[in-house]
Formats: sequence, C-alpha cells, structure tokens
Amino acid sequence: MLGSSLGGLLYIALKKRRRIALENLQIAFGAEMSTDERAQICRKSFQQIGKTAIEFLRFSKLTFENIWEEVTVEGKEHLIDALNQGKGAIVFLPHLGNWELLALVYGALIPDRAKAIAFPLKNRYLNALVSQYRERLSLKLITRRQAVRETLRALKGGYAVGFFADQNAGREGVFVDFFGKPASAVRGPATLALKTGAPLLLSMDIRQPDDRHHVIITPEIDLDISGDLDQDVQTNTAHILKILETYIRQYPDQWLWTHNRWKTQPDPKWQRRRQIRNSGVKSGT
Repeated sequence: MLGSSLGGLLYIALKKRRRIALENLQIAFGAEMSTDERAQICRKSFQQIGKTAIEFLRFSKLTFENIWEEVTVEGKEHLIDALNQGKGAIVFLPHLGNWELLALVYGALIPDRAKAIAFPLKNRYLNALVSQYRERLSLKLITRRQAVRETLRALKGGYAVGFFADQNAGREGVFVDFFGKPASAVRGPATLALKTGAPLLLSMDIRQPDDRHHVIITPEIDLDISGDLDQDVQTNTAHILKILETYIRQYPDQWLWTHNRWKTQPDPKWQRRRQIRNSGVKSGT
C-alpha cells in the first residue's frame, strides 16, 4: 500500500515524467489502446516505481536464505549452462518489475560469480548508499569508467556480467526498431558476445499480483553472425529488443516508461535506407 501510494503521488507531482511516459505509450501502442487505457498503464507504472523504491529501502533485511521467500527463479539452468562454457555470461537486463532486486538475486543465485555495470549517481553520498545496497549479497559493481577492461576481465574469470541496456544510448548507440520506431540501443552486450564468444542471455523481474517476484532467465540467445561486425551488432541488438518487446507487451505497466526512450533519432539517410530495405522485404525482392 505504501509503495502504491508513493507512486500515486509521483504520478501527480512529476508532470514532465508523466508526459514522457504518456508519449512513450503513444509511440509503443498508438491505436492499439485507447487514451484511457494508456493513462491507466501510465498510472500503474508510477505505482510500480513507488513499490520498487520502498522495496529497495528494505533490501538491508534480505539475506542469502530469506530472499527466496519473496523470489522465484525460472531458467537458472540456462545461466549455469552458459557459465559452464567457460567464457562467462553476458546478461541483458531491462528496467522491468523491480529491476534493482536483480542485483541481490544474482548475488544469491551464483555467489561471488556475478557483476554488473553501474552508472554513478550525481550525488556521491546517495551513490555510495545505493551501491552498498546493490552489493549486499556478493554481486560486485563495475563502474562506467572501468567498464570495458573490467568486463573483459570478469568474463575471462567466469563471471556473469549484467548490463541494464534497454534505455536510450544517444549517438553512440546502434539504431534498431523498437515498437516500430527507431531507437538508439546500447552496443555493449551484442558487441561483447560477438567478440568474446560469451553466451548472451536476457533476464528480467516480473512482479506478481501478491508483490512477490518472479525472475526469468532466458536460454542463450542464438547470434546471427555474418562476419560484418557492425551489421551483426545491429541485427542481434534488434533481436534482443524484439524479445524484450514481447515481455513488455505482456506486462506493460511494469516497464519504466518515464525514461525518454526514443529521444535520439537517426539522421534522414538512415531513415531512407530503412524504408528502402523494408519496401524490398514487403515486395519480396
């Protein structure tokens, strides 16, 4: 109740974020949903944020033992199979459900074998507190400044490395279709998988009606490899986001719509190439 109430207040108070969320929902679902339906999902998504915030404050009470009273895991065998290949594992993590809980879940699931890339918060005191909570159950954070070197070292050491890679990546990203509109996506997961041979998986948290959590770990994603690295990064990143899109469609109120996901758009040349390619597919050429 407290989390839902907090989310309701955020929905009212954060007008800019509410507007962004509604615009994102319009892009994603358009005529598939009525204005009222999109508004309802928007409000529920804010309630999810409120619940996540309250749960985060309670992370200090979670241990290696009692976390499983609140969390179930589907697909642990996929993670173990991936790690048994001896190249580590790359785990694509979206902002779905209580995404912060995944740090504790993976820390308890594979003790001392999990790391995640974290972007530092602007307030250093808050950043230190948040980092402490995330690392509570053995998972270790990799800072953005050391991301490439430390991630490669972690993969060589047999770690699973998590990437929260579903948000806008700016001009450094790769453009792919996401809900039918170009979106700038993080190159890292697909690029590392292609270059290192480390298995790539998708994992997410789904909040249950009773506010317990169900974590899903997909089987290893089969990569499409043509030998053209740039094209392969784009193709496989698009594939990952297409899988993610199916989950968001199933649980639309659990994704972080308040992020300006489609903020960065490609230049007109990219748009024209995409239109030509799509017209060729439709005509069968």
